[in-house]
Amino acid sequence: MDMPPISKAEAIAAYGGNASALANALRITPSAVYQWPEGPIQERHALKLRFVLKPDVFGPTQDAPTPEAA
Repeated sequence: MDMPPISKAEAIAAYGGNASALANALRITPSAVYQWPEGPIQERHALKLRFVLKPDVFGPTQDAPTPEAA
């Protein structure tokens, strides 16, 4: 299954617009996120983010509350 690339803006938006939160999730510095070009992010980072951007494909994270728990 071929998935479209994730842009820097999409990656940051997936973490509520917080580049520092994105950096923490990827275990990199916020400065590294700010240095990314505006186009697609590196594949190694994109693969880590797929579950956030495509929950319909990868399912919810273990930390996410389920509707039954709410």
